[in-house]
Amino acid sequence: MRTDDLIATLARDPATTPLRPARIGGGVLALVMVCIALFLTLIGLRADLAHALTTPLVAVKTLLPALLGGAGLVAVLRLMRPEGADTVRQRGVLLAALAAAGLLYAAGFATQARSGWFADLSPVSVMECLRSIILISLPALALSFVLVRRGATTAPARTGAALGLAVAGVAAAGYSLYCTQDNPIFYVTWYGAAILSMIALGAIVGARLLRW
Repeated sequence: MRTDDLIATLARDPATTPLRPARIGGGVLALVMVCIALFLTLIGLRADLAHALTTPLVAVKTLLPALLGGAGLVAVLRLMRPEGADTVRQRGVLLAALAAAGLLYAAGFATQARSGWFADLSPVSVMECLRSIILISLPALALSFVLVRRGATTAPARTGAALGLAVAGVAAAGYSLYCTQDNPIFYVTWYGAAILSMIALGAIVGARLLRW
């Protein structure tokens, strides 16, 4: 093929759609919010939600996973680009979250009698928590991969893990508006377990689906 023919062929090709991280981030967030809305429509909010949110140890049950979800989403949008990488700031956010979880554990032990430390850890309540957060997260995570595939990550497993964190963090925050288990020992453990399971799933799927 002559050079002039090659140039003419390339000129006829449609222009590549530019990557818009803000739009993708908004799409991921919207998907999770729709799943949360459907869940809460079916199951309802806790009856004393307004009063409960005035209690710091209850409010942080919503705030901490929401912040983790936000940090995960920022990481996804960075990692979608070939030059993206996890930064010291992102690692700092995760370390701060781990420190906060440790403080919440300490507060749970300090503010309750010994008999109440593990009173909420019944198989029924644990399974309800894990099942609910995972059920909210799964459809949102699956659809979010469709959006994130528009990027060009060089770290597919990490990008998938960050996406799992983003989706599950926001999902856990949404679930907390229904959950009446206000013991930090309970919600740090089982919200954390649900979020970690979605991080692992995201990493496994991302390693396959986001690979060039």
